[in-house]
Amino acid sequence: MYESILVPTDGSKGAKRGVEHAIDLSEKYDSKLHILFVVDEGVYGETPAMSSEELFLEQIETNGNELLEQVASNANKRDLETTAECLRGVPHQEIVKYASGNNIDLIVMGKHGISAHGSPHVGSTTERVIRSSGVPVFTV
Repeated sequence: MYESILVPTDGSKGAKRGVEHAIDLSEKYDSKLHILFVVDEGVYGETPAMSSEELFLEQIETNGNELLEQVASNANKRDLETTAECLRGVPHQEIVKYASGNNIDLIVMGKHGISAHGSPHVGSTTERVIRSSGVPVFTV
């Protein structure tokens, strides 16, 4: 049913739920798991000095690559084929672009927590991916 599943992650609790579910789905359908981390240049790219900005972005990218390695390692323990990539840009745009450029059949994303009213809500990146993706998005 799904040959390629994409799971973007930022390391948050919501994203971790999405990762766990994506790994389960990849195992169930014998799918290739694509793991993606996006350094949000719109948020982190506006520090005062250019040299300190680049150092800061590089540190976030390093942290993202470490997270990708952890997720891939967990998936590989279940004998899943994985690919992991760290990109820079606007997260929802990079996720949608990656999905369309890599023949992704399903994007799995975690919801980001609980609102003041106690009901689960979808994070802004997840919501933007849902609205702009031509690929089905499964929220966890």
